[in-house]
Amino acid sequence: MILDRHNLHGFPVEVETGASVAELKEAVGRLQGVQPDQLRVIFAGRELSSDSTLQGCDLPEQSTVHVVLPPAGSARHSELVLQQRLGRGVNSLTRLDLSASRLHATSTGLAVILETDNSKPKAHSSFYVFCKSVCKAVQPGKLRVRCRTCNQGTLTLSQGPSCWDDVLLPDRIHGVCQSQDCDGRVAEFYLKCAAHPTCDNDTSVALDLIMGNVRHVPCIACTDVMSPVLVAQCAERHVICLDCFHLYCVTRLNDRQFIFDPVVGYSLPCAAGCPDSLIKEVHHFRVLGEEQYERYQRYAAEECLLQMGGVLCPEDSV
Repeated sequence: MILDRHNLHGFPVEVETGASVAELKEAVGRLQGVQPDQLRVIFAGRELSSDSTLQGCDLPEQSTVHVVLPPAGSARHSELVLQQRLGRGVNSLTRLDLSASRLHATSTGLAVILETDNSKPKAHSSFYVFCKSVCKAVQPGKLRVRCRTCNQGTLTLSQGPSCWDDVLLPDRIHGVCQSQDCDGRVAEFYLKCAAHPTCDNDTSVALDLIMGNVRHVPCIACTDVMSPVLVAQCAERHVICLDCFHLYCVTRLNDRQFIFDPVVGYSLPCAAGCPDSLIKEVHHFRVLGEEQYERYQRYAAEECLLQMGGVLCPEDSV
């Protein structure tokens, strides 16, 4: 079952697993009274070729694809033709791996976690998120892109992201929105939980330091080989499993030994105590669990108040 969107009006379309993109166009064309060869199918920032199969395009079940009519007008048509040629070299977001951008090019020691054979194709995406709405846990994530102007997934990318900054920072990657009523040019990336079906606005925060342990590197704390793991941003890129990271966070929270940084916030360094290694995305501390994370937020607010010269009132005061 594929959720198809045509000019902002969504409806389900049932096709066989081995169906081609051309067959999807024919199904939509019949429903909408449009010639199939006039339609374009867009998924995750790429236009899908008519001779491709949906399965070959890495479309999971209950995926959202966008079937659009190209905007009228010769100038806009020429632009879209050029964009189509540029977009042919864009790799699928479903197989993208940005983990290496969190390591130095000359990393040694435990950082071999990411030194894989580049000649081998990636079996799947390597993103992780904290699913707050359903799973309440760290889960594999799926990267998606939309037009920043209209917030629809009808934008095709001129080039794909090559590092985490391309995904997390605005105005880094551009493309062309193929919706008839939009002339957007800027890509906006977001992540969703891959463990369950999601609606368009059900997004999750990227946990860019958590990744698969493809080289079976032992945890710096328990020495067990686990996956996924958190890779600290210290010079050595120390690896810690999520169970030990949870214990590390709880222990430091109980002792109120988190560090308040005016830019980063209330955070922790590498578990080995390495300098200049504060975790910048504090949503990684969601691994604490809901109750402990609420305590973390309360301590963070209190520490911020103290840093500003404020005074805490005893809870039992009248």
